[in-house]
Amino acid sequence: MASRRKLKQTIQFVSSELITDIYFRCLMSKEIDDQKVDKIVIEIMSLNREFVLRVNRPDGKNNPKLVKTYFRKLFSDWQTAIEKVITKIEKI
Repeated sequence: MASRRKLKQTIQFVSSELITDIYFRCLMSKEIDDQKVDKIVIEIMSLNREFVLRVNRPDGKNNPKLVKTYFRKLFSDWQTAIEKVITKIEKI
């Protein structure tokens, strides 16, 4: 199993890159609504917090199969949440 620390770092990195991207888009275009940008940034940070906390609490610590399925589900949930945020950023 990959380390939890690397997974947390990946989540943090992707979140920071998305926030940087959205602020860069905001600087390049004057037509973007600041309230929409703030809502998306808050959503990204709440997703970041949620998934980092989920990394810390795996189900079935003594059963490797349960841990493996837990992290697979966590990763797939994280990917779908990030995809939704990316589509929101593209619509701005």
